[in-house]
Amino acid sequence: MQVPNQQKRKLILEAAARLFASRPFHKVLLADIAAAARVAKGTVYVYFRSKEDLLLAMTFEAFSRMVDHVRQHLDTDIAAKSAVEEAGQLDQVVSRLVDFSYESPDFYELTRMIGRLSGKERRNWDNKRRELSDLLERAIRAGVRNGELDDPQPAVTAVCILGMVRALMLFGPRGLDQRAAAAHVCRLVRQGIGQVHRRSTQGIHHDESRRRTSAHLSPAQPTR
Repeated sequence: MQVPNQQKRKLILEAAARLFASRPFHKVLLADIAAAARVAKGTVYVYFRSKEDLLLAMTFEAFSRMVDHVRQHLDTDIAAKSAVEEAGQLDQVVSRLVDFSYESPDFYELTRMIGRLSGKERRNWDNKRRELSDLLERAIRAGVRNGELDDPQPAVTAVCILGMVRALMLFGPRGLDQRAAAAHVCRLVRQGIGQVHRRSTQGIHHDESRRRTSAHLSPAQPTR
């Protein structure tokens, strides 16, 4: 029985990434991946049950790198961040999530396979998705602290953002630029929980209420 070797696993993943980038998924065979990695086809099965399993592993590693990158960005010298930098945290996290989604267009289709996973693999996915949700919540709370946002449920909003990006990637219009996609998600969130938007809306409602009250109290004008 062959003993798993992490370096060999890495070579297989790298070879698969090159092939999947150059050919449609259905045209890439495990034999092709084994040849590109310079290992026996049977060696591939030591690490991955199928081609789909291999692709899911590739996607998880890319997803993990994205989440780690976001965390490192938020952790970098937090105390020294200016108010402007802190105010843009939510936009930066959403932009990185959308960038990843465009770089890994099969990600959300593949996540449907996660329901079939169990044990350590399932826990790894669940933990990493929870970590991303926590990072979004953290960015929202930073906006609440500096008065940029007004959100009584940052944890709920974080989950909603993940749902919006997923729906956009699965069902959104074709050809939508990723910068425009990220900006639109941020716009929807900000108009829902943005402090400035809420104040301006309250002002409009207050002015409208005053006009109605004034019209009600003013003496009737003679008709001509």
